[in-house]
Amino acid sequence: MGTAVMLPLLMTTLMTVVPEEDRGRVMGNVMLAISVAPAMGPAVSGLILAVGSWRLIFIVVLPITVAVIAAGLRYLTNVGETNSGPLDRLSVVLAALGFGTTVFGLSELGAENPILHPAATIGLGLLGIGAFAARQVVLQRAGAPLLDLRTITYRTYALALGLMAVAFMAMIGAMVLFPFFLQDARDLTPLETGLLMMPGGLAMGLLGPVVGRWFDKFGGRLLVLPGAIGALAALIILSQVSLSMPLVAVIATHVVLLVSLAAVFTPVFTLGLSALPPHLYSHGSSLLATLQQVAGAMGTAIVITVMATRSRTLEDSGSDELDALVGGLQWAFGVGVVFGIVIVAFAVFMPHRPDGYGAEHSGTANS
Repeated sequence: MGTAVMLPLLMTTLMTVVPEEDRGRVMGNVMLAISVAPAMGPAVSGLILAVGSWRLIFIVVLPITVAVIAAGLRYLTNVGETNSGPLDRLSVVLAALGFGTTVFGLSELGAENPILHPAATIGLGLLGIGAFAARQVVLQRAGAPLLDLRTITYRTYALALGLMAVAFMAMIGAMVLFPFFLQDARDLTPLETGLLMMPGGLAMGLLGPVVGRWFDKFGGRLLVLPGAIGALAALIILSQVSLSMPLVAVIATHVVLLVSLAAVFTPVFTLGLSALPPHLYSHGSSLLATLQQVAGAMGTAIVITVMATRSRTLEDSGSDELDALVGGLQWAFGVGVVFGIVIVAFAVFMPHRPDGYGAEHSGTANS
């Protein structure tokens, strides 16, 4: 809930106060928080777990959170005009039930004793999402939707939305699988796992601002398409992981994956939001942040389900536990390959520069 409040406000403020020619550079800094944090999470957690229990993770975060609140209250100022509007409680309930039930249903795929058949759970979730969307269309006529879905009528924004969702599914899914491979298959400690995963997160963080400056200078296509292809190549290699694969090769592939995604995220965020008219910035950033979180959860649910199901099948057919785990990881990373193909397909159609929103919406192009 806290993330749902902060990230859309962050992106809306950026789009409001930063001139278009500087948005790539500033968005590159923003991506440090949005994409590097999940990439660095396993590394930091591994370091913390080396000296204490899992509770220490939350204890360490607590003073940081308090410091952020104090700094925000002291230094942040309102941007633009504030206004009050009605909160449609039914929309909130439908969104929570729809997206939550869908993700839960995905996580139940392959479970031994699911509460309800996963297909039924996913179906109920999709019905909830459909009801939420229908409710927003009705509220749009009155001018007070919780989430204005007219944002997806802008082609560049819709492309960016789809690309970001699939890219986050690939990234978060891979981040979840790496500790399984390094700790369970290769018998490394949480500290060793964290240290080995740290180079990728650091590389992604250092490249974020650089990618932003390159976007302002060269445009999006020279970054997004090579980045998408690099991510696909890394996922293909990871789908062949084995007990004999050198750890250096695994970590190098991990770095390539995160660096490639860094080249994708900043331009796509900037291109997508820049395609919207100012009055839709808040709705566009909210939808991006929502789909990012849901996509990450869905990516995790899908790859873990595939890994567990495949591993169980191999064990039942006579494979030992370790070989079965590696076989499950190969299939799970194979799902990432499918995600990578979709990322490349979206990247091909992303524009080089932000389109003028009025021209784009009328079907013409300015770039």
